[in-house]
Amino acid sequence: MEKLATGMIRTSHGVRGHMKIRTFSGEHAHLEKLHEVTLKKGDREITCGLESVKPFHDGALIKLQGIDSPEAARSYSGWEIWVNREDAPQLEEGEYYFADLSGADLICSGEVVAKVVSVSSTAASELLEVVNDRGTFFIPFVDQFVGRVSAADKTIELKDRRLVE
Repeated sequence: MEKLATGMIRTSHGVRGHMKIRTFSGEHAHLEKLHEVTLKKGDREITCGLESVKPFHDGALIKLQGIDSPEAARSYSGWEIWVNREDAPQLEEGEYYFADLSGADLICSGEVVAKVVSVSSTAASELLEVVNDRGTFFIPFVDQFVGRVSAADKTIELKDRRLVE
């Protein structure tokens, strides 16, 4: 069963082990229907029971089974929240999951100039990790550098070829 990252744990909240999360889609309703989620960070992965989900400012608060103190909750800061694809938020026209962009061709002026290896999140923006015969490059996934994205065609338009030279 394919899983997708749908959010990230930011920090603890309160004294009972609640966690502030940021969802990648901006919605958290999909989590309210689940009984468990998978947490991943690097090569570590655990499955946790999901006790509760509540809206909170620009994200949500979650409570996971067995995590009952702020110290325990804080130890999961930076971990991604993964769910089965069918439990992830439904996509609107023109939307895509970053996982669907892995393997996409990076195209500039009609020519394939690199292949997308992954998409990662930073505080400033998401980054496309791309490779070509010149090496590995990280391109900010922002309108200034990236144009049309088609998950169906597995293509991403690059606006400036110099970013991969």
